[in-house]
Amino acid sequence: MKKSLTWLGHNCWLFEIGQTKILIDPYLQTPLAPCKPTDISTDYVLVSHGHSDHCADALSILKQTGATVVAMAEVASWFGQRGIAKTEAMNIGGSIPIPFREKDNSDNELAQLMMIPAFHSSTMPDGTSGGNSCGFLLSFPQNGKTLATWSSNADIKPMKDILADANAFSIYFACDSGYFLEMNQLGSWGIDVAVLPIGDRYTIGPSLSLDAIQSLKPKKVIPTHYNTWKPISQNVQKWAQAVQKYTESEPVIPIPGKMILLGE
Repeated sequence: MKKSLTWLGHNCWLFEIGQTKILIDPYLQTPLAPCKPTDISTDYVLVSHGHSDHCADALSILKQTGATVVAMAEVASWFGQRGIAKTEAMNIGGSIPIPFREKDNSDNELAQLMMIPAFHSSTMPDGTSGGNSCGFLLSFPQNGKTLATWSSNADIKPMKDILADANAFSIYFACDSGYFLEMNQLGSWGIDVAVLPIGDRYTIGPSLSLDAIQSLKPKKVIPTHYNTWKPISQNVQKWAQAVQKYTESEPVIPIPGKMILLGE
């Protein structure tokens, strides 16, 4: 099944698998943004935390697309209070099923979306509490086996075994986070793609990202949350060279608006 990722600037990403679109942290108010909110089509909107540079365009996109918002309970409630009917509230360590489809007329399969800790603050644009900041691990079965650990009929096994049994494709969005030791555990589950911040100051910087990559052991690593403004400017070419030198992961430098193919 075709999988792709497109950088829309800052930490805004459009992940597509088959005919399903998943938008992460809608913020299209920077010079890097290759499109406007009105150009967006999506089935899901994932919001990692309440800071405006991660959700400023979420409300308008949700209203125009009818998409489902997936977020920390406090963040999901905030959107619900503003007229968004389709909300999925979560919290750290929880997982929910995400239906996705290979073709428009095909039956839905179920991916697993797990909410991962992120060391960062969270306040909504109006100053109300945004709960805790988070990242997301999206896992898609590739051999017909279920990842539905929430089903009463599913086997109960360690997460590493559940993902391995389904030959799952897993993509991890760290969003706004500092480095945390539990990244070693995530790495043991098998990460195909990790999207990591490298801007520093507010998130992981280039050097500490190397420690994160060594822990996560992704096949591919893609930088995010950098070069939006001067305080988080980074030399992404030097970062990629360091990734090649100090890790076994393949660095992929994104270009705003250009699709990155992640496999069939």
